[in-house]
Amino acid sequence: VLVAEKYGLDWRLLPAISVRESSGGKAACGHNPFGWGSCKFGFESVDTAIVKVTTHLAGNHPNTDHYYEGKDVKAILQTYNPPSIVEKYADQVMKIMEDIENTSIDVATS
Repeated sequence: VLVAEKYGLDWRLLPAISVRESSGGKAACGHNPFGWGSCKFGFESVDTAIVKVTTHLAGNHPNTDHYYEGKDVKAILQTYNPPSIVEKYADQVMKIMEDIENTSIDVATS
């Protein structure tokens, strides 16, 4: 949450991507629960993966800023995994984000 806030991303985005890509990290490849780089990239830790992937998706990394900078969540997801690869990827991740939000509200009011 802190890293997402620092870079101006919705705090639910990376958790939702990790649920979609690796069952919330259960099937992570090389500390990469986000499937970043088609799982061809490993990270030294999940914390490192969170920082690095957030930096990219927020448009704050010089190698990828032209892909992500200034985009809303749906556009970020369509760039991350284009509809030509996985047709409903953005919608699937956004639904998971909604589920996370609803679970957070339910827990907070319990």
